[in-house]
Amino acid sequence: TTHATLNFAGQSNELWCEGGELEFIKKMILESEKFKNNCVWFTTLVSKKENLKDIYRTLKKVNPLKVETIEMKQGQKTTRFVAWSFQQSIQKNSFTNDLPKKSVLFKS
Repeated sequence: TTHATLNFAGQSNELWCEGGELEFIKKMILESEKFKNNCVWFTTLVSKKENLKDIYRTLKKVNPLKVETIEMKQGQKTTRFVAWSFQQSIQKNSFTNDLPKKSVLFKS
């Protein structure tokens, strides 16, 4: 078996979170509810596809009005970002119309 080599730059305190990527994102999702009226879209990069199920489960707890997952590929590397919003479409700024309308894996 071969192990994937992770290529990250930054200081160790910027790259490490107890519980890894999943716990960091889950905490971010739960905290986003406190700021739901201050931000139109919350986003996070998700490197590990296997984390998506738990991420969607956590998103259901905070009940966003919209969730989008956009997959990105470069060469053999695939990553994705998840975006969620608590805002009604009438409240959103015009820039949200530019978001891609495909790759929706989860809607609350």
